[in-house]
Amino acid sequence: MTSLSTMKAGWLLASVALTIATYWFRAVRWQVLLTPLKSVPIRPLLSITVVGFSAIFILGRAGEFARPFWLTRREKVALTGSVATIVVERVLDMIMLVLAFGFALFAAEITASPTLTELKNRAWIISAFAGIGLVGLFVLRTHGAWLVGIIPFRRVASWVESFVQGLSFLRDGRSLAIVAFQSVMLWFVIVLQFWFMLLGMNFTFSLASATLVMVGAAIGSVVQVPGVGGGFQAGYFLMMTTLLKVPTEQAIATSLIAFVFSVFPTILISPLFMMGQDFSLRDLKRSVAKPESEVV
Repeated sequence: MTSLSTMKAGWLLASVALTIATYWFRAVRWQVLLTPLKSVPIRPLLSITVVGFSAIFILGRAGEFARPFWLTRREKVALTGSVATIVVERVLDMIMLVLAFGFALFAAEITASPTLTELKNRAWIISAFAGIGLVGLFVLRTHGAWLVGIIPFRRVASWVESFVQGLSFLRDGRSLAIVAFQSVMLWFVIVLQFWFMLLGMNFTFSLASATLVMVGAAIGSVVQVPGVGGGFQAGYFLMMTTLLKVPTEQAIATSLIAFVFSVFPTILISPLFMMGQDFSLRDLKRSVAKPESEVV
């Protein structure tokens, strides 16, 4: 049974360090996605990324608006164009999640079960959505001018045009290759972070088995209670008990520890980045309540 007294601080600290490192990788990738719109320095992008993910953890998925809102406020990038880059990010993350799941299924030593079959089916659904989404973004980028031309409402047409401009990087094969490589590196670090965290809780799972748990927690986190989680813990618990045969009590206890170490380091450091970029809690509330008011 994992308890606070038996946890290994070294692995947990390494996990926290990698959690923070993931935001640097995300900021670097976002910088490439934003290049057709504006050249933005990495420092403000890192701050906006950390604070933006903290907003998601605290406010739930409504916090997704925080990053594009603050980018618009700080760097004068059109909000709809910024949102387009966030959409691309999410599609890429879905693809990487499915690839990580495929790796884990191939490499982990697990027996077939109804849960595993259901996860495979869900992975196919996620793959289909990611593929359709990526193709849709390419089509929208190619036919964006035509679509803007047939929209009779000027403001709507302006929003669509700005959104399409946010997809401009799709025209550049080199940028696509760079973003794809950055996405692979980002998710490799995420997998390592989760593995180190499990090692810190005295589990001796392989990297592949840890990846399975990470995938379950990531899929579950799509449905989160703001500030509390729920989906993360449910996905973690399901993978631990059904695929890795961890006792129920241990799975429940460590799911809470895993949630704390995955989420709270970001929340704790976010005030430092908020002060560094002159963000405020009022900005956070405004970014969720009225993001459309900042379209430029």
